[in-house]
Amino acid sequence: MRFAGWRRAYPAQLRADFQQYYGLNLDGMGRGYTAMHAADLAVMLPSDSRTYLAIDPENSWTLEAQLSAAMVNAARDLVWLEADAKRRRSNRPKPIGPKVSAPNPDAEAIDADDYLETLERLREEAASGDRAG
Repeated sequence: MRFAGWRRAYPAQLRADFQQYYGLNLDGMGRGYTAMHAADLAVMLPSDSRTYLAIDPENSWTLEAQLSAAMVNAARDLVWLEADAKRRRSNRPKPIGPKVSAPNPDAEAIDADDYLETLERLREEAASGDRAG
C-alpha cells in the first residue's frame, strides 16, 4: 500500500500536507477518518505538495514553469544559432527545466517533405473512399 510506505519514508511531509490541504491531523487518524480515507487523500495530494516533491523533485515543474523554460530554451537556442560560425563552435546553451525523457526507441525519423506527402496521400485516399461509399 502506497500510503503506508509514504508514512514511513516521508512522515513530516505527509503530516504537513494533510494539515495544509485537508485541515486534518494525520496523528488523529482513526478518530473521525479511517486509514483508507487517509490513503485516498494522500494519493490525491497536488503534484507540488511536500510529499510529492520529496518523492520526486521534478514534480516542482508545473506546466506553466515547463512552458516558460521551453520559451527560454528556444530563445537561447535561436541566439546561439544566429551567432557567427566562430562563436557557434562554442557549446550550445544547456537547457533549463525538467529532465527530458529519452526518445522512444521505436520512433521513426521522417523528413518533413515525406511527412507532408504522406499526409496528402492519406487525405486523397480518405476522400476517394468517401466518394466511393
